[in-house]
Amino acid sequence: MVEKKVRKEELKKRDLIPPKIKEVTADVIEVGKIKALQIDKKAKHRPCPMGTSGGHYMITAGTNGELLRDKKAGKMCIGTNNHVGANSNDAEIGDPYLQPGPYDGGTTRDDIIGTLLKFVPIEFVGDPSQCIAARFWSGFYNVPARVFGRRTRLRPVIEYPLYNLVDAAMIEVDETDVLAGIVDIGVPKGVKQAQLDMLAQKSGRTTCHTVDGLITGIDATTGPISYGPGKIAYFKDQIVISKGGFSAGGDSGSLVLDKEGYAVGTLFAGSEKITIANHIQSYLDLLDAELVTE
Repeated sequence: MVEKKVRKEELKKRDLIPPKIKEVTADVIEVGKIKALQIDKKAKHRPCPMGTSGGHYMITAGTNGELLRDKKAGKMCIGTNNHVGANSNDAEIGDPYLQPGPYDGGTTRDDIIGTLLKFVPIEFVGDPSQCIAARFWSGFYNVPARVFGRRTRLRPVIEYPLYNLVDAAMIEVDETDVLAGIVDIGVPKGVKQAQLDMLAQKSGRTTCHTVDGLITGIDATTGPISYGPGKIAYFKDQIVISKGGFSAGGDSGSLVLDKEGYAVGTLFAGSEKITIANHIQSYLDLLDAELVTE
C-alpha cells in the first residue's frame, strides 16, 4: 500500500513489484496518506477513558478527569469539577451525569454514565450568610417591616469573599463503564505535590493533550472567578500554570500531571494566558477519596 501510485516508467528497477510472488498475484494499492487514529474525545465511549467529554445534564460539557474511589463506601467514581458535575451547587445528589456532555450530544435518554455522589460546595459572594449574629439582627429588624406590612426585608449575605480551596465533584459509576487510563497519558502513577518550575501536562475535552505547561505559582489567591450571572467566587492556595493554550473552555475537570505521570492538580479555571488548578491533595481530602492508579 502506498500514499500515491505512480507509473512503472517513473520507478527504478529495484522498486518494481513483480506481478506474482509465490503464485500469489501482487499489486500496489493507492490508499492516500495514513495517519494514526485518535480517539474522539467528544464522542460516546463505553467503557469510557478519562480525558473525555462529560457533564451534569444541565450544563454544556466539561472533562472526565480521573477515576476516584470513595473512601467510605468504596464506590468507583469519575472525578471532575463541581461546576461540571454538580452544576455550580445547583444539582441534587443522584442527578444524572452524561458522557458525552450535553453540548456534545449527550442526552438523559441514551448517555447517562453515572449519578452525582457528592460535591464540595463553592462559596459565592452574595450567598446567604450563616453568621449567627447577622441572622439574628436581620431577623430583629425585619419584625417592624412585617408589623407595618412592608415588603422589603433585610437579608444577611456574604459580602467579603470566603476563599475556596477546590472546585470538586464525584460521579458514581459502574466499574465496567469506565477505564482508569487518561487519553494520550495513561493511568496516573500516583500523587505528587506541585512544585515551582515543574512542567505539567493534561488531557482535556477541548484542547486535548497539552504538555510543557510551566507551574509558576503554588500558593496563589485568585478571583474574582465568574461562574455565570450572579456567581462570583474566590480561591486560595491554587496552582498557576503559565502557558497560553494549555487549556480552554470544556477542559474543566482535567487532571494535571507532571511529566512522569503523577497527579499534581485538578484544572478548573483559566484565561488566554494562564490555567488555574486545585492542589490534588486538597481535592482528594475534601472529597474523601483516593486516586485510582491501576
